[in-house]
Amino acid sequence: MSVYTSRAFQAYQLFAANTNVGKTIFATGLCRAAALMAANNNHDVHYLKPVQTGFPVDSDERHVKTFNSPLLRTHTEFAYPDPVSPHIATDKPPTDREVLDKTKQHILNAIEQSKDKAGAYYFLETAGGIHSPVMSGTSQADFYRALRLPTVLVGDSNLGGISTTLTSFESLHVRGYDVPSVLLFDNDRYKNHELIATRMGQYHTPVRVACVPAPPSPLEDPVADQEAMRKYYAQLDEYLLPMMQFLDKDHHARFDRLDEMAEKASNKFWWPFTQHSLVKKVTVMDSAHQDRFVTYDKETQSKKDMVDSCASWWTQGLGHGNAELTLSAAYAAGRYGHVMFPESCNEPALALAEKVLDKDTWAQRVFFSDNGSTAMEVALKMAMGSAAKRYGWEQKQPITVLGVDGSYHGDTIGAMDACSPNVYNDQVQWYQPRGHWLQPPTVHIAKGKPYVQLPSTMVDGNTERIDYDSVSSIYAVDQLGNQRDSALADIYKKHIEQQLVQLRGRNVGAVLMEPLLMGAGGMIFVDPLFQRVVVDTIREQGKDLLGYTTQQGQNDAGWQGVPIVFDEVFAGWYRLGRRSAADYLGVYPDIVAYAKTLTGGLLPLALTVTKEELFKTFLSEQKPDCLLHGHSYTAHPMGSNVAKTTIDILDSLAKPAGVWETNYHQPWKKHDGGNMFSMWNWETVQELSHLPNVDSVMTLGSVLAVTLKDDQTSGYGSTVSASIIQQLRHGQFLDNAGVNVNLFARPLGNVIYLMTSQITTPDEVAVCERILLSALKN
Repeated sequence: MSVYTSRAFQAYQLFAANTNVGKTIFATGLCRAAALMAANNNHDVHYLKPVQTGFPVDSDERHVKTFNSPLLRTHTEFAYPDPVSPHIATDKPPTDREVLDKTKQHILNAIEQSKDKAGAYYFLETAGGIHSPVMSGTSQADFYRALRLPTVLVGDSNLGGISTTLTSFESLHVRGYDVPSVLLFDNDRYKNHELIATRMGQYHTPVRVACVPAPPSPLEDPVADQEAMRKYYAQLDEYLLPMMQFLDKDHHARFDRLDEMAEKASNKFWWPFTQHSLVKKVTVMDSAHQDRFVTYDKETQSKKDMVDSCASWWTQGLGHGNAELTLSAAYAAGRYGHVMFPESCNEPALALAEKVLDKDTWAQRVFFSDNGSTAMEVALKMAMGSAAKRYGWEQKQPITVLGVDGSYHGDTIGAMDACSPNVYNDQVQWYQPRGHWLQPPTVHIAKGKPYVQLPSTMVDGNTERIDYDSVSSIYAVDQLGNQRDSALADIYKKHIEQQLVQLRGRNVGAVLMEPLLMGAGGMIFVDPLFQRVVVDTIREQGKDLLGYTTQQGQNDAGWQGVPIVFDEVFAGWYRLGRRSAADYLGVYPDIVAYAKTLTGGLLPLALTVTKEELFKTFLSEQKPDCLLHGHSYTAHPMGSNVAKTTIDILDSLAKPAGVWETNYHQPWKKHDGGNMFSMWNWETVQELSHLPNVDSVMTLGSVLAVTLKDDQTSGYGSTVSASIIQQLRHGQFLDNAGVNVNLFARPLGNVIYLMTSQITTPDEVAVCERILLSALKN
């Protein structure tokens, strides 16, 4: 069962531009109007007041019930006697989760009670103004966003009410609420409704503004006062019944649009990485919030939750609909929009560059672009241009890269050519592999045991498995270096030296690697010791082993051997538990590419960060010698400001006393040691690793990868995960609040991976684990 609106279940929440502007009167009137309609269309009518202060002297529920049909079902969830703001009404405030779960439960109960009817109308009345807090102090505008019910905004008809009404609307609008109607009392002196209606027309979103007669002044005699209000509400029916009919029509129009979206999308979109002939069902997304999509099913005419278990292609870091990021983007858009960047400076771009260089202390320059693949193209140009100049390679001499087999650096042609042949570039006619790729040793957990698997190219045609006592011991390279396993480090070093000698005569202009985790290649966890030895060997011996000579007038300052490029588009900014995946290696690159989580999942932006010495390679008095690369929206202020805000929030989460330490790091430390942690439970990882259809498991930070056994094929071409993915997306599962939920997961061949955001709660992780285990076992 879903807590969201459906074709049959119409729900509205009433927000107000201020206190004492008539919200309860409008709630009463709308309930009356809905009851009049319900008498003809076999609907129920429900009213909820989640939070009431000043109770029982003040009771909005009592007022609504007094002047409504006895068929109206009403309820107040949390009531406090002190007539103050909810955040100071109690010294034992319930958590936001408790309040939200009780609200959801009331909605579920209303749906259940109405199952024998044609439908129901449901009204939720908030407390005070839109930013009045709930008991925890959270703004109501943010607290109720999880429900995203269509909103009736009660405006202020008094002096100053234009400002409070419009700013209230903008606060709701920027948070993604639909506000089909603004209601306020008629005030002949100020006529606020006229200007508000005009201004609403400028927002390019349909909003009906209506005013109604103001209620009579209160009478001292309670009987007379109640009678006066009864007459007033009878008059109000003439105004609010048409409004309720408009809301009803608007409700069905929204669902008419949702009904047509799947078919239109199939006919108009060309989806990336999608074989259209194999798409059985289009996922229509009505909205998203925190870790969940709200999706629509035409067959049931209803919405449901889907956990964004692929982190929206690994971009999602701080939750969908994050108000802090939205406001950060809005501020930059309002201050700048987009402005020219070459030879210019804007504050968000500069502040971001300063912030990043404060972290990457090995670097001095930041190049802005728009996506990870482009950031890697820029990195290649930087590295190859610098290597060619130092070693005197002719302009048109072929240049190659040294990479890791299974890595993937993006879909642009240059980045594709820097990858070994794979399913992504196999059918690209222009593709030419321009490199040599090392076979990587990989990290796994099988039957509860962590191990490193060596490729046959390292051990004379045989594969070899090296077991470890814990995952943390594998990731102790930053502390122990080669002493993590000196014998294995020697094997790695010897192998790499042999590979470099074989490359003599070729111009290797860059060493590329995705540190720790190769994402698109199949969630391949590479032994960090191997990557550490690669970097050390290149810097200490690469120049000699490759047979390169530094040209006269050049020097070896800044980088040694060959420029090292880390592709942290996926792994960077805490995706794997630490700010940079390089932190696990204990060595840092000469160039790094960042994107995806950099902006918390809101806007496209990428950075290529590098050293001053590589920057100087492109300095001269001739314009063509510069780095001729860029795009129209380089360093756009919105993305730059959002990225800086994202980094600030992530840094706060990562503090020693932050929530990651309590929720994730400490539990893992009890079982595995403290060099790494995962947001996925250690016990669940152990259970997964023992399942009969699972070959191995691996986890780090927010990533969980489950490799399924497949006797036919492996890798991207495998279909063994297809039925499990369908079960995750469309099976019948409930979350802790009793709400239907599924996982939006995408496979990589025989690998099923799940990915949290950086704000995912332990409860949400547990829901995902329970669903995954159920799908794998059944």
